Amino acid sequence: MIVERATLLICLGLLVLPDPAAAQLGVTVETSTAARRKLRLVDEYLRREAWAEAVSFLRQTLEQHAGELVEVAAGRYLDTTAQVNRMLVNMPPQALTIYREAVDPQARRWFESGRTNNDPLAVSRLLKNAYASRWTDEALWWLGQAAWQANRPRHAAGYWRQLLPTDPDVNPIQRSLRFPDSRHAEADVRARLVLCHCLDGRLDLARAEWVRLKRRNPDARGSLAGRKGRLVELVARWLEQPGLWPAPPAATPHTTFGGSPERNGTTIAALDPAAPLWQARLDDSLSAGRSVHTDRFPVAWGDRLFVADSFGIRGWKLASGQPAWAANNTRTDRHVLFPSPPYGVPVRAARQRAGRVCTSLCVAGGRLYARIGSAVTAQSAQEPRPLFHELVGLDLEQGEGRLVLQLDTKKLPGDDSRGTWSFDGAPLVIGEKLYVTTRRGHPQAELGVSCFDTASGQVDWHRRLAVAVTRTDETLNIVTHNLLAHVDDHLVYSGDSGVVASLEIASGTIDWVTAFDPPGGPGPFCGLPAPASELILVRTGPESLAAVDLHDGHTVWKRQLPGGVEHLLALREGLAIVSGHSLWALNISTGQLAWHRLAGETHQHGHGRGLVAGTVVYWPTREQLMLLDLRSGRPLRQPVQLDFRGCTGGNLLLSPRGLVVCGGGRLTVLGQFAGHRPDSSFRLSLISPTSRSSR
Repeated sequence: MIVERATLLICLGLLVLPDPAAAQLGVTVETSTAARRKLRLVDEYLRREAWAEAVSFLRQTLEQHAGELVEVAAGRYLDTTAQVNRMLVNMPPQALTIYREAVDPQARRWFESGRTNNDPLAVSRLLKNAYASRWTDEALWWLGQAAWQANRPRHAAGYWRQLLPTDPDVNPIQRSLRFPDSRHAEADVRARLVLCHCLDGRLDLARAEWVRLKRRNPDARGSLAGRKGRLVELVARWLEQPGLWPAPPAATPHTTFGGSPERNGTTIAALDPAAPLWQARLDDSLSAGRSVHTDRFPVAWGDRLFVADSFGIRGWKLASGQPAWAANNTRTDRHVLFPSPPYGVPVRAARQRAGRVCTSLCVAGGRLYARIGSAVTAQSAQEPRPLFHELVGLDLEQGEGRLVLQLDTKKLPGDDSRGTWSFDGAPLVIGEKLYVTTRRGHPQAELGVSCFDTASGQVDWHRRLAVAVTRTDETLNIVTHNLLAHVDDHLVYSGDSGVVASLEIASGTIDWVTAFDPPGGPGPFCGLPAPASELILVRTGPESLAAVDLHDGHTVWKRQLPGGVEHLLALREGLAIVSGHSLWALNISTGQLAWHRLAGETHQHGHGRGLVAGTVVYWPTREQLMLLDLRSGRPLRQPVQLDFRGCTGGNLLLSPRGLVVCGGGRLTVLGQFAGHRPDSSFRLSLISPTSRSSR
């Protein structure tokens, strides 16, 4: 009776306490108040060492609030299931024992049934519904083996990594999810992680994991590939034979912003750009404003190059600059693929706009996808003109740019008084699905993500992420360009409002949402995932960036970079390459500065989005193009004088035909050795100290 009265008093006390503010820095996320109060009640029971009551409420929360978000810290929101599992694995042993006695019988049935039927999906049910059960230990090991046998080494590493012990020096709130007391030896797990990285073609990560194995388990013994001995020595033999492992992936074309859906560049070999092969001026006919003020990000497909404007798409042959297809020769502007003639004058906004006009594209499955129409994503109430935009898909493989898909914003759910949604950037296409960021409202902007089927054009799902209060004058039209990134089975959202989120790619279920200060500056805005480090690099202010945990969104480190952060270029060999006025290389795990090139004078500032190819960093300024060594930041040759080649710095694209520079209303293709020696290899070597430009 006394215990029941105490429980009742605790419940009543928590019910009258105000729920923590749901908004952080002008961002509001829809959360479950009931789930939050239950979890606060659990904290109180744990403080009182009422283990059974704590376990009971955690199980209730897991059953009743799956798929809902709960605020776990100021500006940080986590899927309730994930938060409950984190609380369970961090409970004292007495409470964990009570939990396991209740759930282990069911967890065992799930595991044994899934294993018998060789069904990884059934086994993975434990990871959500009974993560802290004893049988999850075996489930993670089995799932890792299944992924390894299916030639999915990155997924295998993701399962096995959860069996490693947690670092006791890390705050429990900031720990990645780990099984609390695995019976699998740490050395066995780390040895398998080394092999996973090798099979994934990442020998640099494999060597780093081997160093951790040597430091933490130098004398551990075991068997590997039929041999027995010290695991450090057995693994070292495999590392010493890189020829046994898959070769680096074949060169991939630059098919979307950032090169690939992961936004981490391409594998095309570096080349030494020389004289222009050809140039093209981009006029104002399809632009939302003056062409020179539009920030375009081109893509390549085969031997063709494509650029989007606000109201159309143009295409060229990379080698010659001729129209992408001969059929275009009948048009007035022979390079315009879309829209088809005759087309009228585009309807441009009458009111002034806030934000720089950006355009990007996506190529997937032999199709070219783009957002076409007005660049405005949030219309001012005083805008007198009807503004329209849509998503289009053009058939490149068989149709020579023929229109095969049109999606307008009316397909998005908008059955309330808050108005219609906008497509907030170019789409990202993975397999048969098209994903795009969405937005509506001004000055309160609702932010979302939609998934469409590319065959039928029907909406599979649409998820609201948050509501962000903008600081823009309500009389102005808002122009934004927010993009998604793809990593494993998840989508990463990182936009101009400071909202960062992770969603399951199949269902759109939100894993977590984290709110930062708005990054400011020009777009596009897009996070840069680093799955090997389990981090996402994001812009968090005009001069700052942060690395957040890929699995739960907590901030791992923050860094101020004077002069402004504009572009997250690539993650290579443990380094994050970031540019703005200046260029920096940071250790992705710690945020520590590896090297930098500071720009003092205005003409030395970065001008456009550079790129990384292999171990070469291409960094454009207004007048020059720097080619730098990735590891040291030292120049690899004298700067390429862009002004002598009739162009300025801009957004770069690397193709086997040459280096594309798109900026200032002009498109320039710089050939390798002027295109006269295509069989010559590009031998990079550090220039002498006397000819090196100041750093």
